[in-house]
Amino acid sequence: MSYFLEELKRRNVFKVGAAYLVVSWLILQLVQSVREPLGLPEWTDAFFIVLLSVGLPMALLFAWAFELTPDGVKKTKEVDKETSVTANTGRKLNYAIIATLAIALAYSVFDRVNQPDSVEITEATDTVAAEQGIGNTSIAVLPFVDMSSDQDQEYFSDGISEELLNVLAKIPELRVAARTSSFQFKGQNVDIGNVAEQLNVDHVLEGSIRKADTRIRITAQLIRADTGYHLWSETYDRELTDIFGIQDEISAAIVAALAETLGLETIAAPTVQAAANTDAYNSFLLGQHLIRQRTKQSIEASLTHFERALELDPDYAPAHASLALASHLLTNSRSTYGTLTLEESLSVALPHIKRALALDPALADAHAVKGLLLVAQQKFEDSVTFFDEALRLNPSHNDVRSWYSIALEALGRHAEAFDVIKEAYRLDPLSNLTFNNYANRLLQRRKHDELAVIIGRFDAIDPARAASFAGFVLNQQRRIADGVVTMLRGAERAPENTRLQSMIAFQLHNLGLRDEARQLWPFDNFDEVLQDPEDHQGNLKIAEARYQENPDSLDAMEELAWARFGVGDNASALELANRYLNELGEVRRDIDGANQIIIYDAWQRNDTDAMLERLAPIEANYQRMATDGVDAWDMAWDKAVFLFMRGDTEEALEAVEFALSREVFNESVVSWDFETLGWDKLPRFVAVREKYDSYRAEERSKLLQIACGEIGFNNWKPSKENCKKVEST
Repeated sequence: MSYFLEELKRRNVFKVGAAYLVVSWLILQLVQSVREPLGLPEWTDAFFIVLLSVGLPMALLFAWAFELTPDGVKKTKEVDKETSVTANTGRKLNYAIIATLAIALAYSVFDRVNQPDSVEITEATDTVAAEQGIGNTSIAVLPFVDMSSDQDQEYFSDGISEELLNVLAKIPELRVAARTSSFQFKGQNVDIGNVAEQLNVDHVLEGSIRKADTRIRITAQLIRADTGYHLWSETYDRELTDIFGIQDEISAAIVAALAETLGLETIAAPTVQAAANTDAYNSFLLGQHLIRQRTKQSIEASLTHFERALELDPDYAPAHASLALASHLLTNSRSTYGTLTLEESLSVALPHIKRALALDPALADAHAVKGLLLVAQQKFEDSVTFFDEALRLNPSHNDVRSWYSIALEALGRHAEAFDVIKEAYRLDPLSNLTFNNYANRLLQRRKHDELAVIIGRFDAIDPARAASFAGFVLNQQRRIADGVVTMLRGAERAPENTRLQSMIAFQLHNLGLRDEARQLWPFDNFDEVLQDPEDHQGNLKIAEARYQENPDSLDAMEELAWARFGVGDNASALELANRYLNELGEVRRDIDGANQIIIYDAWQRNDTDAMLERLAPIEANYQRMATDGVDAWDMAWDKAVFLFMRGDTEEALEAVEFALSREVFNESVVSWDFETLGWDKLPRFVAVREKYDSYRAEERSKLLQIACGEIGFNNWKPSKENCKKVEST
């Protein structure tokens, strides 16, 4: 035994082992230092530990079996002990060990000295990230790819993706990108880093689904965006009956992966709300897929699937909530897609939303839809409670923020409404709904620089919508002809976009090109929407028909009140206006525009006290709007009207001139007040109107010169009569 130990020493096995351990320690320190900056995966440390551990016995075996001689490496047994140089090699190893230990000591001291500053920097970075809401615990769920053989399971893969998104959104420590923005990348071969940058997240979940008969395979992977490395991935091969269990496993695995790497404190992941059977769930997902398309036909089709889901599982709360939403979206209104009266849609929607809330009081969708139904009934105060609860339950339900901002705006809470929609856009920048509402709020505030930025970003997603807002900005900059040209060019890029066509028609109407507006109007209700400001009897006929068709509609009731006032039937107009206002909540009642019917009537009767009583809350609301940055055209116009009614003719004249100098707006409003208030008989007011009409004529001529020229537009050609007028001038 003593001979064996002596031989180990002579062959420098101990020294080789010591040198190997010291060098291995240094290598591991180096790997730990460069792993994060180089974006190496988490398992890099473990890999090197295993590699170096395997190398240790090999190094010891090499030291025992071989000797380094002046003639190269030879087997130890082939070297005569008298000529062996192991002693010299041993001394060199001693020097190497001492030098390596010195380097290790220096590194250790340096690391300790600099550690406090590193911690301080990390804490500061975390604080900034927390303040900005951009912590490491953020994730986007991309739509899972349908890998089924017939590619016919898109609705199912989308539905599973959305369900996972909703489950993850329930985790307080985790910020989840909104569905609409995440799903903008559907069907694209995207770079994960680019996706994360656009959605402002640090992690991305992607995957695929393959469904065949009763079997399903789901593959999911969680990716760290800045490095592209996978934190977790898994494939699930199961029977379709276990679909809810798979979703729960995926969400639990993601939480575990984030907890391990980011310190997420959530103990247990939320679970998916399961339907009673997979057929019910399949019908529900089909309905969800259709309702997202937001067309009358697709929403009507979604109803069939939601009804089927409830036949199979009468207690499935999400299906009740979705059926209620579909019923509301089929209402006949400016913001919905169907032909049902409000009474008809509510008769279906309200029982289902009541049932959904009873079955699952923690279902965010149910609270959101309940709030939306209350907005439809103009019960804005009541809706706020439900929107608050929906966002508490699911902070990523971004449609709620858009609906919520509308309710707050109606209640005169303009600063809050703006903050809510601004946050909605930050969280969901690729959504049509949030872009539309946020851009409108910026337009109201004339924030053209900020609008230019978001319009530029959105042009790649929806060029037609971007073009419409670019046109509105140009109108506010006294360049309405350029604005209409911009819109028309946008419509050429998206000829199927009826919304943009209707916006262009509005602008043509305001420019005095009513026949051209009718030509471009994409629907069959031109006279109902773009009413002739001089045809009061015709407008009354339209309003009465709409009211008879939908007598429970508050919008129809208000429209009829104005129409009857327009033909001089003040008594009937006041009765309708008061009925309408009594249906509103207390806060909204005092500031609603229908009060102006009562104000006009009181002014005509010289009842100053009654007029001022109604004016006070409306003027106070306008003052709050101005304080909150709103600078809309109707505020400036109504200020002129109210000043004139108060007897401040000079100030009213200045206010009229100011309002008309800013942009071209609704011609019906201008004509109404010039006639109703008698401004059309006051020379100085008439002169201001003529100046405004002269600007409109100049802009109209500019537009017609382009439209009637060689280039023109693919989607609109002015009348021959108007083109001849251009040629003659």
